[in-house]
Amino acid sequence: MKISIIIPVYNSTLYLKQCVESILAQTYHNFEILLVDDGSTDDSPMICDEYAQKDDRIVTIHKQNGGTSDARNVGLEKASGDYITFMDNDDYWSDPDALCDIIKVISETEPDVVMHANMVYWQDKNRTVKPSSFDRTLVSGKKRKEAVENLIKAGMLSVTVWTKLVKTSLIREHDLYFKKGIRNEDTDWIARMLIYAERFEWYDKPFYVYRKGHETAQTSQKMKYYMVNDLKNIIIEYTQYAEKYLDQEYRKVFYAYLAYPFAVWMGQAYLIEQDEQIKNDREIMKKYAYLLTYDINPAVRMVHRVYRILGFGLTSRILMLYIKKVYYS
Repeated sequence: MKISIIIPVYNSTLYLKQCVESILAQTYHNFEILLVDDGSTDDSPMICDEYAQKDDRIVTIHKQNGGTSDARNVGLEKASGDYITFMDNDDYWSDPDALCDIIKVISETEPDVVMHANMVYWQDKNRTVKPSSFDRTLVSGKKRKEAVENLIKAGMLSVTVWTKLVKTSLIREHDLYFKKGIRNEDTDWIARMLIYAERFEWYDKPFYVYRKGHETAQTSQKMKYYMVNDLKNIIIEYTQYAEKYLDQEYRKVFYAYLAYPFAVWMGQAYLIEQDEQIKNDREIMKKYAYLLTYDINPAVRMVHRVYRILGFGLTSRILMLYIKKVYYS
């Protein structure tokens, strides 16, 4: 079984070698790495080419800068593996046996999606935070509603695509490509994946290391209006889709997925300059506050409790302060 790992590359001279080497160290060898150079202006293109020359499992694709979504889509078009996963060019894998173990999981149940947790490495603090454990039996062999519900209840359904391995045939059959030009492309893509995927699996040993706390990390960038506007549009689009197309029971679980990005939007909307546009958006989004009632996610449940006491405005300000402390301090 072949695994495709798609890595958009943009000006990552400092971290790219560690990223690629951590995959090459895997004890499972049937994989391909697609390095999609998205118009880098540093030495990243040269590093990509050097790796492609040294190992025929590595494919380098050079393209004009078009953003993460565009780069991932190019990788999706070229991928030849049975399953596809993603990686950011400043992250790395810590366990050389990870792919070997995941292949065993896939071979047992042939799921549409295998999910796993990730560690967080705070580079500025030289500190690694490990996730909680999760019981695979709560997902493996379960019907879609129960599997997704159990993941959300445990707070383990991440809105990042690099914590998932997805069957290539599912991606091709349902055109699961990334929307170009938006900030919250992962949240959008996972929403569509949850609509079409039926069988899920879980791999519990964390190996993906998400690097934060450096100057090029997305969480180090100042919040801008288009970023929260993207999230607003995603919430509205998929709430309306679920109401129209999903059966009543799965719709509740899907709303529970959307409740977390809704809470994130509430806080982020107060991180940008308070102009008339964002004030109008807040009035629009108050109509979707009912998503907080689908509070099986522990984090959403806490937000919902505060919301019932303090209302939309004060809860949003508290969330804004929390986001500032956790992501920008």
